[in-house]
Amino acid sequence: MACHADFAPPGMWINDNWFARDGDTYHVFYLQVPRCIGDENCWKLRGGLQWIGHATSTDLVNWTDQGPVIVPIRGTWIESLATGSVAPAEGKWWMVFTVGAGKPGVGLAVSDDLMTWRVVGDGPVVPTAEYTGVWQGQPLRWWPCANPYLYPEPIDGWWVIVINAQVTGAEPGSNGCLATLRSRDLRTWEPGPVLLYPQTIERLETPQLWRHGAYWYLYFGAAHDQEQISSCWQAEVPVEIRDRRRVNCLYMADRWDGPYRPIPGRWWLDELPGGGGGYIHKVLPGPEGTHVLLTTTGQLRLSRPYEVVYGEDGGVTLR
Repeated sequence: MACHADFAPPGMWINDNWFARDGDTYHVFYLQVPRCIGDENCWKLRGGLQWIGHATSTDLVNWTDQGPVIVPIRGTWIESLATGSVAPAEGKWWMVFTVGAGKPGVGLAVSDDLMTWRVVGDGPVVPTAEYTGVWQGQPLRWWPCANPYLYPEPIDGWWVIVINAQVTGAEPGSNGCLATLRSRDLRTWEPGPVLLYPQTIERLETPQLWRHGAYWYLYFGAAHDQEQISSCWQAEVPVEIRDRRRVNCLYMADRWDGPYRPIPGRWWLDELPGGGGGYIHKVLPGPEGTHVLLTTTGQLRLSRPYEVVYGEDGGVTLR
């Protein structure tokens, strides 16, 4: 079934989109859940009903629903699924995705054509456990939460995942960090550097890493679900976002492994051209060659593409 942006499959809410491009065809993957469960924002209702859905387009505006590609299976190690990402390697396509119940961690799936997927192995390639990375030259212990982002090509010979994580023993509500894992073969992973640990944010959700010109860019959603938002966060950010529990953040660095800093100017990308907003952005090359941004709208649908404009200082605006 073909649909025009903003897009969602019939009868479904979608969120947390991730993309791949094969020739002239774009593939979007997302979490989808039936609208009939009732409250679209009640994550407790989603449970084993949350699938990884799939649609295709040649212009990022008109989409064709391709149905689910990975579904949770009760009684197996993939009882609950969440956000992932896709990259090409070894003549195939590989998807890492969050497993929240069964055997929690990062799962791996493989496809020849982006249409039909096979889950690899009988457990996660990255189990939920404590890992030790390096932050500012010192060891830092962390636990993965969710949302692995697989950079689409090797960096210095390593495949790299950026993952939403939390620091062991740090104060709840401000213990969120973006850690990395690295692999030579996509199957065996070890901890790499910690890219960002603001010590003000509960969770740094659904990260994305990309390069443009001389700079590396790091997107994440700053999420606060504790009863009290971190006082450090409220003291450091502009008044207009001080009490927001979801904020789209964009940082930059001169190297892929940091150190990362907020982009110049308005580093929170919460207001979209023409009004409205969204949460969980993704940036990718559009059909015309320029970068575009797509997001999940407040109605839990896929937005239209917005052009990304880069300033000489590394700042970013949308139009």
